[in-house]
Amino acid sequence: MRGRILEAARRRFLREGYARVTMDELARELGMSKKNALPAFSHQSRTRSGRHGAFRAQVAEGLGRIFEDHTLSLPERLARAFAEAVRHLRQIEKPFLEDLARFLPDVWAETERFRSETIARLLGDALREGQAAGFIRTDVPVEIMLRSFQAVAERLVTPSALMELPYTLPEMIRLVIRLLFEGMLTDAARADFRKALDAIASEGNLTP
Repeated sequence: MRGRILEAARRRFLREGYARVTMDELARELGMSKKNALPAFSHQSRTRSGRHGAFRAQVAEGLGRIFEDHTLSLPERLARAFAEAVRHLRQIEKPFLEDLARFLPDVWAETERFRSETIARLLGDALREGQAAGFIRTDVPVEIMLRSFQAVAERLVTPSALMELPYTLPEMIRLVIRLLFEGMLTDAARADFRKALDAIASEGNLTP
């Protein structure tokens, strides 16, 4: 029962934000009394940081698995990593991010650190590999590419930017990644990247 309550709360939080979900609404949705739902809901409130940490770990594991799959070409790995990030972020709506930054600033700060470290670690290795293999431009240093990617993410993939701009989080991620990835790739690799994206989109895993 507690699992049902926590899952319902998670769905509502990600879609509507923390401040917009009440205990009465959750209890009504689950067809139970507020008194019975309250203990699990209180437990959920105490463990939000841990649940966000688990979500970040899932994202990192999925991306790491893709980048380490050397049966795929680098453009294919980049495209699949792109789709994996969008898959995870589809469940997150703007109100949730706004409330996360407002009510749980420590969790949001940890999320930003995670994003920066993940970009530096996974994407940095991929870019260096790509330069050696001729997939990534060599006229721009990897460090400049990484810092550019991080700077754009820090300014655009934020609650304030998402509230100001008419895009969902997955849409913003798609725009940023396509812009930056395609700018870093060589002409031949760019064609392979687009082909891989089209193949993933045809499987229903990514909206171009």
